[in-house]
Amino acid sequence: MDDDGGARRGAPRSVEWALALGFAALVCALVPVIGDWVAAPLGLAALGLGSLGSHVADRDGRPGMWRGLIGALLGLAALASVLFSVVIGAVGP
Repeated sequence: MDDDGGARRGAPRSVEWALALGFAALVCALVPVIGDWVAAPLGLAALGLGSLGSHVADRDGRPGMWRGLIGALLGLAALASVLFSVVIGAVGP
């Protein structure tokens, strides 16, 4: 049995959470008004966890860097959608 000192070789959990939260944020961003209140925190969480997780995966040579980046980008897209919705709502008639 090969013991590597207890180091974890799988993807960091934060990349998995970032991907799930990014998808959820993007889906919630498509729901008018109420979705904005849910999508903004989920998007922020996905952006933060995706950035952190992809950095950890890249630094430690673990898999999951791309999943973290995709989760962060999905969170960023959800935040952009919420921002666009808020701006259009404020400027509209």
